[in-house]
Amino acid sequence: MRGGGSVRKNLSRILVTIFFGFTLTLIVSCILLIINSVGISDGTKLEAVSIDPDSDSSSVYRKIEEVSVEVSDIEPPTPTFDFDFSFGYSTLTDTNEKYLYHRFKRNLYYITDQKDDNGYYKAERITVSRCELTEDSIRHALNAYIADNPQVFWVSNLFGYAYSDGNTIIECYSMVPADKIREMSDTLSEKITHMLEDIDPKNDEYHLERYVHDTLLKNCTYANDVKSVSDGWEYFTSYGAIVNGSAVCEGYSKAMQMLLSITGIPSYIIRGEADGVKHMWNLVKLGEEWYHLDSTWNDSEGGISYEYFNVPTAIIEDNHTIGALIGTGNDESDRTGPNFFIPECNSMDMNFYVVDGFTINRFDNETDQNMVAFIVNVVNNDEAYLHINVGSDITYEECINTLFNAPGHRIYHYIDLANELLGSSRQLSRSGMKLLKHEDRNQLRIRLSYI
Repeated sequence: MRGGGSVRKNLSRILVTIFFGFTLTLIVSCILLIINSVGISDGTKLEAVSIDPDSDSSSVYRKIEEVSVEVSDIEPPTPTFDFDFSFGYSTLTDTNEKYLYHRFKRNLYYITDQKDDNGYYKAERITVSRCELTEDSIRHALNAYIADNPQVFWVSNLFGYAYSDGNTIIECYSMVPADKIREMSDTLSEKITHMLEDIDPKNDEYHLERYVHDTLLKNCTYANDVKSVSDGWEYFTSYGAIVNGSAVCEGYSKAMQMLLSITGIPSYIIRGEADGVKHMWNLVKLGEEWYHLDSTWNDSEGGISYEYFNVPTAIIEDNHTIGALIGTGNDESDRTGPNFFIPECNSMDMNFYVVDGFTINRFDNETDQNMVAFIVNVVNNDEAYLHINVGSDITYEECINTLFNAPGHRIYHYIDLANELLGSSRQLSRSGMKLLKHEDRNQLRIRLSYI
């Protein structure tokens, strides 16, 4: 009996050990799964995994041709993407990080056609000889490359690395196989060429920018239900915004960076928050001045808005928070991801309201005539809003009261006169108009109502 009891006790211990061992393994696996899921759930964060340095001998890589776009009307013609605005690269001070960046420029165009065990397609491995790069250094170089090259839309935000004989082995991944990338790149090229075919080469930088901005927003809608890359990685890319016509802020910003760069306008992505939510938008350089451009927030449900078209930092910071600049010490704890370039943005010279808005200094016959002509032009361009500046010769309150509150409601008078000039095919309604005030900027926006 004692022997049987001892056997049962030993068997119980074994079963308990197996059970807890299995449970522990399951918990660890779940944790790793969660970590890996987080690695691809945020379009702005790169996560790392360890790889076997000797496991790549059977991989076959196929070369991807660079995306090519012919926009012959722009001077000089731009047959291919030529990104001279490598602000990410300029932040690399370590020689090995710079070497790694240049290897990304080559190796991310060599992709397998077979999925690996994690469901990705490997890019050709990179070896940095006689150096053990830290994970942060690898992440810095890869982040910099991705920020500088929005046309490389297929790259996953997961990378692997290992050390072998004093060398660093680095592996990046694609969301799709090489053949699919070729097909998608051709489609992207054709779409961009079509989008820019009506561009006027005589336009100045501001109007080239507005053409690109308006064309993108007419082509793309915000993907409201997308919360992470697991909902669809394309939504976070230039491809998603330009080809699929649906994206989140990261896709809008990368597409804007691509399209503006094709026209020769320096543009870059900036990371931060908007109303407390992680967000991305663009920096644009016109002349010698930099401006903030938030195309996502300009894509309103009622039509294209220009509230965040070439605004200075003082305005963007009303409801946006700019993330930390890399290398300042704050970037490591900043959940929005690194910013590689944050210039001073102080000018209003190329702000939409200033260039294309209507300024009211007083109410007289000349203002009335010009305002009616302005409304007719807005309607003929199929725009949704009137953007109005309140000049220095009139108070903000006086302007609002005269337009909307005083007897006669002057805005209705303008609408009636504009309708007489527009004809029956395109008429405005007195009802349904909405006023949006920006008293701190001395600006107001009126949402038009079409019959």
